[in-house]
Amino acid sequence: MTYDIAKIRADFPILSREVNGRPLVYLDNGASAQKPKVVIDAISQAYSMEYANVHRGLHYLSNLATDHYEAVRGKIARFLNANHEDEIIFASGATEALNLVSYAWAAPRLQAGDEIVLSLLEHHANIVPWHFLRERQGVVLKWVEPEPDGSLPPEKVLEAIGPRTRLVALTHMSNVTGTLVDVGAVARGTDVPVLVDGSQASVHTPVDVAALGVDFYAITGHKLYGPSGSGAIWISRERQTEMRPFLGGGDMIRTVTRDTIDYADAPLKFEAGTPGSSTRSVSALRSTI
Repeated sequence: MTYDIAKIRADFPILSREVNGRPLVYLDNGASAQKPKVVIDAISQAYSMEYANVHRGLHYLSNLATDHYEAVRGKIARFLNANHEDEIIFASGATEALNLVSYAWAAPRLQAGDEIVLSLLEHHANIVPWHFLRERQGVVLKWVEPEPDGSLPPEKVLEAIGPRTRLVALTHMSNVTGTLVDVGAVARGTDVPVLVDGSQASVHTPVDVAALGVDFYAITGHKLYGPSGSGAIWISRERQTEMRPFLGGGDMIRTVTRDTIDYADAPLKFEAGTPGSSTRSVSALRSTI
């Protein structure tokens, strides 16, 4: 495969500038990717011509914003080969998505002495939420070290799973070494729920959550050349039924009175308030995946 470097650079307006007298070369995509013109244009269009709150009105702009917003859910479902669109929950990025699982699924289910298996390849976003459970609930974190060459054999992860293990939380691809972890082999080798941080892998390799057999798969928009403040997590229907609401506010309720509350069905149950990844940003993400 050959690449037209000049054509690719032309897609990214920032690469037309100079730094220290030379054309900008940006190699920090592992942290955050620059934005192509199609994304910048989509954000500008959303703010200048289409802005309105989603799910909140019956007027033309609100309906348009909602249609664009929900269209992204379907596109992400296809991107991850999810069986159902309602398995996709929007978040501000992988960090919020992983915290959602920690607060809404793990916190009410895990007790002191229960274990979470992690690897030393993890990003902070897939470490700190589990430390919260260690500090607050006495959950035990079990660490799996990679091999000297940076690989993480699935059998090594499976060996760390014990009778008190309640969750395995792994990166699909290391943001430091680029190691691709066979999370599917881990999921096939255990009945313990498997959570995957797909922030890096979703950029570089096709993702098929149905084939992987995992329970949670998080992605983030800003590494996929989309806007900051956008992302999503795929959660199987089985795990969704085990989750309590994470944030409270508009959209995640069906009705509320002084004495009662009736929550909306998933995914809205886990998407409280005016979305940070609403039309102004998710419609741009729609253009990139």
